[in-house]
Amino acid sequence: DEDVPKEFRYSILCEQVPEWLQSEKRLKKYFDRLFPEKVAQTTICMEMSCLDKLVEEREKVLNNLERADACAHHPKVSIGGRCSCCWGEKVDAIEHYRTELSRLNTSICHERELVPLAANHVRHQRKLSRIFSSNGALNVPENLFSGRKHSSEANNFKQPTDLSSLIECNESHFSFSDDDEERDIGEHINQIDINESKISPSSTAFVTFTSLRAKQAAAQCALTPDRTSMRVFHAPDPRSVLWENISFPLSMQDTAKFGMKVVWIVGILFWAIPVSVVNSLANLNSILQALNIKTVDSSKPWYGFLSGLLPVIALALLLDALYALIVLTAKRVLKLKSLSDVDAYATYWYQLYQFANLWLIVIGGSIFNQFQSFLNDPQSIVTTIANAMIGSSVFFVNMTLTQSIGKCALDISQLQKFVIALLMRLWRSESTITQRQMDRAKIPETYQWGYEIPQILFILMIVVLYCPIVPIMEVFGLIYFAGRYITYKHQFLHVNAQTFEGGGNATWLSIFVFIISIIYMAEAVFIAYMGLKQSPASAAFGFVPLVVTFVFHLDLRYKTITYLQNLPLQRAAAIDVKEGECSDFNRLIYLQPSLNTCLDEQFHVVDSNTRGPDAVF
Repeated sequence: DEDVPKEFRYSILCEQVPEWLQSEKRLKKYFDRLFPEKVAQTTICMEMSCLDKLVEEREKVLNNLERADACAHHPKVSIGGRCSCCWGEKVDAIEHYRTELSRLNTSICHERELVPLAANHVRHQRKLSRIFSSNGALNVPENLFSGRKHSSEANNFKQPTDLSSLIECNESHFSFSDDDEERDIGEHINQIDINESKISPSSTAFVTFTSLRAKQAAAQCALTPDRTSMRVFHAPDPRSVLWENISFPLSMQDTAKFGMKVVWIVGILFWAIPVSVVNSLANLNSILQALNIKTVDSSKPWYGFLSGLLPVIALALLLDALYALIVLTAKRVLKLKSLSDVDAYATYWYQLYQFANLWLIVIGGSIFNQFQSFLNDPQSIVTTIANAMIGSSVFFVNMTLTQSIGKCALDISQLQKFVIALLMRLWRSESTITQRQMDRAKIPETYQWGYEIPQILFILMIVVLYCPIVPIMEVFGLIYFAGRYITYKHQFLHVNAQTFEGGGNATWLSIFVFIISIIYMAEAVFIAYMGLKQSPASAAFGFVPLVVTFVFHLDLRYKTITYLQNLPLQRAAAIDVKEGECSDFNRLIYLQPSLNTCLDEQFHVVDSNTRGPDAVF
């Protein structure tokens, strides 16, 4: 794909990089030793929350300055108060934001100058912590004074007070590396107070190779015998990287994933409570009685339509809130490092809750009450589920039709976005809209696969499960998938655009498993239902597709899916021979945006009379 950066194809993501390798030069030498002349560049991700906050604050000030300049009159802003609209002293907004922008630019430049010095400083402090104990005593290796007359020389060693002399002394005694970047620390350590900076190298790094064969070998092989260090993954698309999470340690991320897994599993067990509330909305008169409102005639046509529609809408809103919570957890709690990882995580858990929705709606009531009845009479499990599925078919028909008509119509018409844009125009005059806001409005949206795919699979599960029980469900399923096909075809060709490449992470690792699970469940329901209908021949025949599905599943798993997760080295070598090794790379592609000066924007002050730029900041 020409739109995908080629660095994405040749790069890996290294996690848990050891402290002694948290330098771009050292990391490059390390990989050069493993893959000689195949390493294009290495990028160590930095922990620099202060710089990130300054860049974010500058973005806000720049937006405010553009909005103030777009106004026909000279707006005022309050300073010294609790908010910018009231209290405090009123000053000219443009001049105030110019001053703030200049201050932030100076602070950002200062922090950027600290980055290489702070990184070296942190590495030297780590070296010193290994040399000197907490009480200042020297940690002397056993063989350091071997061959000397008096081993008491170690006790006479005095710790230098000057850091540069300390480094020089330690290099002569302990054979530290003599890299140029480490020697520069002695020259610059007194110019800038590094201790005030909260900048340090992290355990995350990107490595770009010139050969696809070397990249695949690095991604598929164990680089070290220690499983807790140098864990390698395929690099995410640089356009999908969540840079605010990039320096979060992988070990802490794994711990957070385990904790959230427990939370989501417990949430599935208690998911019956909100589902029961949704089911109760089908009885409209009971809700009116609870609100002390006069009941209506349930024989009226609109009553049945509204009673069937309310639970569907309520369940859709509940699931939308659940999806937003899952995505928020992935970004803020787990701190996943790319949007493709967020999509895969949301797809997995959102689909599990969709599965829980089906069976909780079918069984009805509290799941704990059902468990108790099943324990009292285990033979009633199949009978209870079969009878409940027939009773719940009306709800699923309403849901399928609502998704077929309502969602497809909203997606094609973009009605909700039009309403939001109309309200924004009524609230804000057109003259105050900046060029940046108009440019952002033209950017096409990206489809959220973690939200769309589980809904499609949920309807597929309903249609497949209800085929032997309510055959007319196939007709409603045909309407739904025909409508979604038309909608997606129109959206992908004319409206939406995928801004990043996920590498099939959300597709092959989750969706295939869910589709096979749906097929297994459908075949099990068919066998059980035929057994209840006292049709042993039909029930026995149902085992044939079950066995065929199982064999097909194993064949795909061991012959196809396993090899799709990684590009075989033989195929990678053939691509290198055909296309040649690549050496022309964008060196800034995996550089953190806060350090990339090419992304810095300049503000053009526009004169209201001539509408021409008269100053640049």
